[in-house]
Amino acid sequence: MLSPGNALLFARLALAVMFLWFGVMNFTAVGTGITGSWIEGHAFLSGLAGQASSAAKTLGLYQIIAGVLVGAPIPSGSFRRIGFAMTGLYAFIALTVMLTNPVWIEAAGGFPAIGSGQGILKYVAILGLSLWGGSFANTRMFAQRHTDMRMWSQPVMWLGLVLVLGWIGGMKFTAVEAAGIEPLVQTSPAFAWLLGLMPLQTVSNLIGMIELITVVALIGYWFNNTLFRLGLYLAITTFILTLSFLLTFPASWAADLGGFPALAATGHFLLKDLPLLAVCLALLSETGRDGTMRRR
Repeated sequence: MLSPGNALLFARLALAVMFLWFGVMNFTAVGTGITGSWIEGHAFLSGLAGQASSAAKTLGLYQIIAGVLVGAPIPSGSFRRIGFAMTGLYAFIALTVMLTNPVWIEAAGGFPAIGSGQGILKYVAILGLSLWGGSFANTRMFAQRHTDMRMWSQPVMWLGLVLVLGWIGGMKFTAVEAAGIEPLVQTSPAFAWLLGLMPLQTVSNLIGMIELITVVALIGYWFNNTLFRLGLYLAITTFILTLSFLLTFPASWAADLGGFPALAATGHFLLKDLPLLAVCLALLSETGRDGTMRRR
């Protein structure tokens, strides 16, 4: 049975890897380009587009500090909680982009056809994970000492999973999303064989259907632990498969910077599934013997 303590260790690892990797990338041209694209399209920050390089480096320094505080084996849990607060604040600010930037696919009629906002949407779950990780008061007594935040961070994590899997799963039934995942599917041994059996749109529909079934199972969070745990296992499988694209899809890496370990924009999007995987494990641990969820 997965314990909250072990789930917390993985959550720390996942957040540290993501923030450290993103932080280092923000000192490269790729990071400057990504930061610049968000600033340029921001309703209030577009005037800073000319300082995209400085903004990216400042953001990178923040991410590196947050990643170190969350992941480093520091004896005091206080520093880790500061790190979790920093990752949570970053996630919260990132989510404001959904309200200010053009994150919708205009060719598909705009909202609710989500485009670049798919990656931003993942920060709901990352925010919940940061709150959950920061709720533990002592690293030696994971399940015994914690704050009330451990309880109310769980529905935030749950909402993050439902939004990502439900919204992106629904988009799989559109032609624009099917075209978007085609290069990922073509290069993946886990999915490429499906293209020999059915059209691309059917493959996309099948993936979307599985993601929507996962969402239905996750609704068990409110009334049935068995159903909920099934949803978590399906979500875990989904995120492991999407993370595998980092190994199979060459464009995950920035060719201009020599490829691996330099993440391209697609690699940034995919790596966010690592903390989402940690969210699944955190929620799974809370349904176990040492968890806080009421057993049904």
